[in-house]
Amino acid sequence: MIKCSRINFTTIEQNKNENTTDYHDRAYKIFKKEIIDEKLMFNGKEVRTREYPIIDNKVQSFFHIISEENKKGVKMRLYKPERVRMIPYISQMIKNYQECQKCYDNCSKIKVWSALFKGKQPRTKIFFEDENYIIILEERKDYYLLVSAYVVDRPDRKIDLLKEYNKYKK
Repeated sequence: MIKCSRINFTTIEQNKNENTTDYHDRAYKIFKKEIIDEKLMFNGKEVRTREYPIIDNKVQSFFHIISEENKKGVKMRLYKPERVRMIPYISQMIKNYQECQKCYDNCSKIKVWSALFKGKQPRTKIFFEDENYIIILEERKDYYLLVSAYVVDRPDRKIDLLKEYNKYKK
């Protein structure tokens, strides 16, 4: 966990005697409270989640965030425990990213930029390099859609993100 004087970065750890279902239920309660119920805001607009299909009384965005696309051509997502663990980072980073610019702590700071997705739709990326954690939002007329949030676990992907950020800054 990062030591930051301005942001209280916390994670959700699975308890020793807790099964995966109970862990997901506990993580979902935090996800729902911090993002849906408390109406998380970014740049003056509410951050909303993709709701459908609802599975086990959980919105679709939750399942998208705790899993990744299977790259082997099968239309199935693979569960990633570190994605569950990092769920609190979503609200912590969105609520506090502006504080990073005022901070003198020795960290990489949270980087925010926009880039076109597939050459069409602009998406806002919020990336904390020290933790390799990224949040992707898509601006809509009256809100931002939480598209994804995940640990960037491939070095080539991290390099691409930093190149994209540096290009945006110019």
